[in-house]
Amino acid sequence: MIYYPKSHITPSLYSNGELTFKETNTPYTGYYFSTLDNKNFTGRFPGDGNNQELISVTTSNITSTEEFEEQNPEDIRLHPENLDYSLLKKVKENQGLTLSPLPFYPQPSEQDYQLGEFTRYFAKKTNENKYTETSALFENSLYIGIQLPWLITGDRDEVLKVNQNIVKLREQQFNISGLGEYLKFNYIKFYR
Repeated sequence: MIYYPKSHITPSLYSNGELTFKETNTPYTGYYFSTLDNKNFTGRFPGDGNNQELISVTTSNITSTEEFEEQNPEDIRLHPENLDYSLLKKVKENQGLTLSPLPFYPQPSEQDYQLGEFTRYFAKKTNENKYTETSALFENSLYIGIQLPWLITGDRDEVLKVNQNIVKLREQQFNISGLGEYLKFNYIKFYR
């Protein structure tokens, strides 16, 4: 593999099958990184595993639906006309079917309150501080997916402190900023 400086890669992207191995055209699900020369490789960054080259389903010389289905039978969900299939296969609404995340306003259930927490999901645009709350983890070449455990019961001050620390931790972990601001620093949202 050719050496790429850090400034020439976009690390930690995620494929839900929209990319295939260049050699075999087999769908790839997992982390990958892209390079400045529009190439994609397995792994979160260069040197993370074997770094096999990936190509987009749309650029893999597939000329017809029949040919696509023959080469990628489990990835028929990528065709917009197959939403019924996706629903039957229980593909999550944000799993590889759209290029941008669908906004979602969470509503913790009574079971969540009994448990004391629930999971919140956010998508951050890779090239700007634009966040969207989503119903499930959403990641693609344009968005970073973020998952937060969110406390909603217990000592109010402790809930505030823990949720604030989780947000700060995710900002550090993903080398991002602005998530706390997007949440309007309301770390006791949904608290009861």
